[in-house]
Amino acid sequence: MQYPIIYLHIPKTAGTSFRVSAARYFGGDYTLSDYGPGSDSTSEEVLAAIYDQEDIDALRAKGLKAKFFGGHFSLPKYREVFPQSPVVTFFRDPVDRVVSEFIHFTNHHDYTGTLEEFYTSARFQNRQQRSLGGAKPTDLDFFGLTEHYEKSLAMFNQRYGTRLELAELNKGNYGSTTKLKPSAAQIDEIRHLNQADIAIYETALAHFEQQDCNTRVAVTMATRYRGNLGGVDKGNLYGWIIDSQSRTPTVVRITVNGESRLKVVADADRPDLVRNGMHADGKCGFTIPLNDLGPVCHQDSISITTEDGSFELINSPLVVTG
Repeated sequence: MQYPIIYLHIPKTAGTSFRVSAARYFGGDYTLSDYGPGSDSTSEEVLAAIYDQEDIDALRAKGLKAKFFGGHFSLPKYREVFPQSPVVTFFRDPVDRVVSEFIHFTNHHDYTGTLEEFYTSARFQNRQQRSLGGAKPTDLDFFGLTEHYEKSLAMFNQRYGTRLELAELNKGNYGSTTKLKPSAAQIDEIRHLNQADIAIYETALAHFEQQDCNTRVAVTMATRYRGNLGGVDKGNLYGWIIDSQSRTPTVVRITVNGESRLKVVADADRPDLVRNGMHADGKCGFTIPLNDLGPVCHQDSISITTEDGSFELINSPLVVTG
């Protein structure tokens, strides 16, 4: 097995408990995290290599010395950086996960919308599917179930010869809001809007007990395009996208809260990608003034995809925080 173990931390699946247990076991010097550029949980090495310099080689050199690399990212982001690393995650009943995330956002991220407004936002739908990037649960080296967390942890320890201890953190003890019970109609609507996650969870349930010790290297379906939404700098969205099947720069579509606002050609120079051996001439970047998108407010969700919507850039959607 090649380290690091890649952990896809899907929000509200007992991931904080698992991440902390892993960090305690492996130790800070052998643990890396990526929870985005604005998170205190993101490792300094990741901030420098990915968000400041986009130096994949530097991160690979550091990561191969680590034992565990987890965070809120999807599999395609690091699959090519650590192609032989085992990938693990936890799955949860999609309805329970959505409701739990709504409670979390209400209590920790100043979310003021209703439950209906929350679950009808594309940003919060099919989170488990988006994390897998086209892989299936059975493609992963290991997966656990939130509803059977203690057993899952024991299975992980047996699988990898570790001794992670049980921790129960960030469970959402928020007083009366934890008693939120969606109506039957709301449950039906959440299930309808998260059909991909329903299918993934049913597959995970069916195969949870039958996981074996055979090594599996998960691959993704996003083989044609690669791209990254870097973030916002001085009022501009920036990032890049590469089409492996064409030398022509790619047209990207920008949407705000699901509404199409703009299309641009990603043909700006990115010499850093040439240096990293990722693109021949580097004409694959974009810089988009936020003002060009029309009204954009706090907590709005900005997504960037290919023009036909078949591929969404890593780190998209981006939530406006200022």
